[in-house]
Amino acid sequence: MNGKYEQAGVKEYWIVEPREKILSIFILKNSLRYGRSGMYTEEDEVKVSMFDDLVIDLSKVFSFE
Repeated sequence: MNGKYEQAGVKEYWIVEPREKILSIFILKNSLRYGRSGMYTEEDEVKVSMFDDLVIDLSKVFSFE
């Protein structure tokens, strides 16, 4: 999967695992390879790197039954 994203220059992608309530963020480094920026849980707030003033409260994202 990453190869096509890297070739297209996708700067960042997120993988959301709703059952485990985990978010993994991968950021393109030096326009070559992705590195995991972090793993977050429902207790975290995540700042979106592409938007200076956007923070996502994961407790709201994962608050489903």
